[in-house]
Amino acid sequence: MSSPHLQWLITRKNSSFILKKRNVKQPFSTEPLHLTNRHCYKYNTLVHKNVIGVEPAKDKNGFVVAMKSKTKVFKPKASIIRFQIKSGPRHTLAKLRNIVKAGYRKDCRSAVLKKASAIIRSEKTRVAKKAKPAKKAE
Repeated sequence: MSSPHLQWLITRKNSSFILKKRNVKQPFSTEPLHLTNRHCYKYNTLVHKNVIGVEPAKDKNGFVVAMKSKTKVFKPKASIIRFQIKSGPRHTLAKLRNIVKAGYRKDCRSAVLKKASAIIRSEKTRVAKKAKPAKKAE
């Protein structure tokens, strides 16, 4: 395998995951397991070996952590390990923080936690405010 920098230089302008918009300088990326959806080397999931992704769970309870395995590199479907974390907002973020600290790139740790907390925030049910009774005109 070649280095990630060389792979990035080859694929940065010719990728099927690039999404360009008018009047936007930075193109977007539609890669699976992508953390910020910005097309840049730092968050690219195709060239890096050590990749982690956070996705919303199908049952709207917690989130799914997807990690790229280092052993099954040449089997794309089997190389991604997925597991769900769903034990309350604080506890899930603490578990994810421990997973990320154990062996993930330091420069992307905050992005993983931000995405997970955004997913948890989106799953919260909002309580509708009660409408005040209208005053009668005399």
